[in-house]
Amino acid sequence: MERINQLNSQFRANKGSSFNSGKNAPKRDDDVVIIGLARTAMTRAKKGSQRDTGTEAMLKPVLEAVAKQSGIDKALVEDICIGNVLQSGAGSTNARMAGFLAGYPETTCVQGINRLCSSGLQAVATIANAIASGEISMGIAGGVESMSNGNMMDAVNPNLLSEEVFENELAQNCLMPMGITSENVAAQFGVDRATQDALAVSSHQKAALSLKNGWSKTEITPYE
Repeated sequence: MERINQLNSQFRANKGSSFNSGKNAPKRDDDVVIIGLARTAMTRAKKGSQRDTGTEAMLKPVLEAVAKQSGIDKALVEDICIGNVLQSGAGSTNARMAGFLAGYPETTCVQGINRLCSSGLQAVATIANAIASGEISMGIAGGVESMSNGNMMDAVNPNLLSEEVFENELAQNCLMPMGITSENVAAQFGVDRATQDALAVSSHQKAALSLKNGWSKTEITPYE
């Protein structure tokens, strides 16, 4: 909860904050701005309606929607960066396919990026930095994942690792499953199961209320 409160404080006017919270900063010619956004609905892994859907099929309507919403010429998009964890090569091949299926030309570069849970956020940072540095003028950033069609346990084959890995505690800890690391973090910071469950229930209640009232309708891109 301390981390959540810290994040929330960044959106409120705070003299002690280094963020431009609560006010708009002066406009500059070199500002990097977001002019469109889109996403698919999120469904259950293994059981949801997208369980048999390829990532390129999920990305296609989103890439189409972003271009339509912002009114951009697809030929002017110089780079598309998509974060992905479970697919080989960070899903770059499927992302490239999605770009073509959505009508972007071959002159629009596409890259996949893997920074685990921060992959989509890293994609945004990558495109923003490329624009800020003058490398490109326009780009698209996002993330896509299919927990139904990927296996987190296949990322590393321990049988192919050198003996040196198992002699180095930090290197060996890289094989620790995420479920165990989350238990360790919870224990370290004293977050009990009841607190986690309460937060989960509250989060799902907010999501259900948003769907019921249509608040997130403009965010979600429907597709078949």
